[in-house]
Amino acid sequence: MSVEISAVPDRLVNLRDVGTASPELRTGVLLRSDAPRADDVVPADVVWPPRTVLDLRDGGEAREAHPLAEVATVVSLPVLAGATTRAETSSQPVPFDLGRLYLEMLEEPGATRLVAGVRAVAVDDGPVLVHCTAGKDRTGVLVALVLALVGVDRASIVTDYVRTDVNMPQVLSRARATARAPRRDAHVIAALPPELLTAPPHAVEAVLDALAAHDDGAVGWFAAHGGDQATLSALRERLLR
Repeated sequence: MSVEISAVPDRLVNLRDVGTASPELRTGVLLRSDAPRADDVVPADVVWPPRTVLDLRDGGEAREAHPLAEVATVVSLPVLAGATTRAETSSQPVPFDLGRLYLEMLEEPGATRLVAGVRAVAVDDGPVLVHCTAGKDRTGVLVALVLALVGVDRASIVTDYVRTDVNMPQVLSRARATARAPRRDAHVIAALPPELLTAPPHAVEAVLDALAAHDDGAVGWFAAHGGDQATLSALRERLLR
């Protein structure tokens, strides 16, 4: 798969208010985006700055201090830490599958960090921004979990996730500009599994299927990994109209 890399934008190219995913949701509560930079321009119709930032990246992905640290509380929740290690040490190499990668986050230690992310959204009294590097994979799983917990329908959750697909060329431009690695990006991007450069519906559907398979669905999964009813009630109060 060939992905054209455009000029580096001076704005968050995958930023949106999660409240736009469904008419049941409040806006100005939960935002999702690609990784912020200090010089980003933010549209006037987005509530900004966030009060809390949930940074889902692994520690080695950020090149410098978080650009929003002076205006927000930044919480590090590396939900994929350990998943890539398990894949690399597997005795039987398997073809890359984005849905399988997402399911890794629903296992420990990622599951506990996802629950912590839900709790942060529920208890804050200001806008919360969730981001990783692209704002697609780790962010997509946490947002899907939050929306499932408050009862947003499956089709709306999938539609919100897929909205990232058209933004991926600009997302990759920004990621290349802020990466730690030397600029060998054309070779690196060419070697990436094609699915990693897209937002296919089946990937987030795998997460929703796994949540639904639990007794009491997403709520049951949440409880099994340390979530509590008080957090669910607060989350629904915050997000639902």
